[in-house]
Amino acid sequence: MRKYLYIIFLILTSIGFASCFEDDEQVTPLPIEEIKIPYSMYEYQTYYSLSNQAIGSYHHFADWDLGFESSKDGYHIILNYARFMYAGNTYSTDFYSIQANIANKMLYDNSSGNLDSTVLVDWIDISNPNDTVYSNNVYIIDRGKDEEGKDFGLKKITFEKLERDTFYIHFANLDNSEEYYYRVAKDTTKNFVLFSFEDGGKVSAQEPDKEVWDICFTKYSTIIPDDFGIPTDYLVRGVYLNPYKNIEVALDTINHFYRITPEMISDYKYTTNQDAIGYEWKIFENNNYRVLDKHSYILKNVNGSNYKLRFTNFFNDEGVRGYPSFELIEF
Repeated sequence: MRKYLYIIFLILTSIGFASCFEDDEQVTPLPIEEIKIPYSMYEYQTYYSLSNQAIGSYHHFADWDLGFESSKDGYHIILNYARFMYAGNTYSTDFYSIQANIANKMLYDNSSGNLDSTVLVDWIDISNPNDTVYSNNVYIIDRGKDEEGKDFGLKKITFEKLERDTFYIHFANLDNSEEYYYRVAKDTTKNFVLFSFEDGGKVSAQEPDKEVWDICFTKYSTIIPDDFGIPTDYLVRGVYLNPYKNIEVALDTINHFYRITPEMISDYKYTTNQDAIGYEWKIFENNNYRVLDKHSYILKNVNGSNYKLRFTNFFNDEGVRGYPSFELIEF
């Protein structure tokens, strides 16, 4: 009798597990409108509000070079992560004598968004609040590449000071041609004021106000192991979080998107890294991209609300890649 009970238990257990996996594959979709981003991630940076389900603004990825932190006490300067830009410190203050790239290392900013890990962080020393020190070192800026792989070229720059909410900079080509001085004034409604070297310096392309967007669809530089497992610099297409919002993100690859409930929110491990959503919601295989629709992103603390998000496509209706679509549910 005990033997028969054991066999029945195994059968029932097998049925339970089988139905669980079958149900996961056969979850009936809810009537959710698919959100489609109409601007290519290969060409544009698109800022999106989750709460409004609307695009705040967009601009061409190459419209800026440097971002100047605009919070009240902000002093960091970032590279345009969408241009595959690098920068290096020459550790020399002799601006005119430097006519070649003599920087020992050329690096790009960490994709996590940690501002203390940015390449240009040591242009200023604020460790003593009563005595700000400016290095006046000359930095070499590699302005990156366009989509065809054409170089935007090199610049040299000195960050002279930050005074009365204004950054003072001095830049030129390596041969000292196209030499300019420029002042970048903070705008506290933005995370960063976006500056371009073009036309002697300008701030035409800008982020929307930091209060009105949550995620940005963009290219960015990061490190990915190559086919031999060697960490390699890559330019990827993904999603950045608005650093001002302090949004928390978790990834669920186990539960079906439609079965993730508010009661499960506390079960996840979250991060506020800028690239928490990033690029890994899709993979490149067989010379094409495929969206991983079992990757569900939980977003906490979005203007006081929580959301779950799942990508559904990386192609537009004409089959052109670079146009993400996703489902979004507030819960």
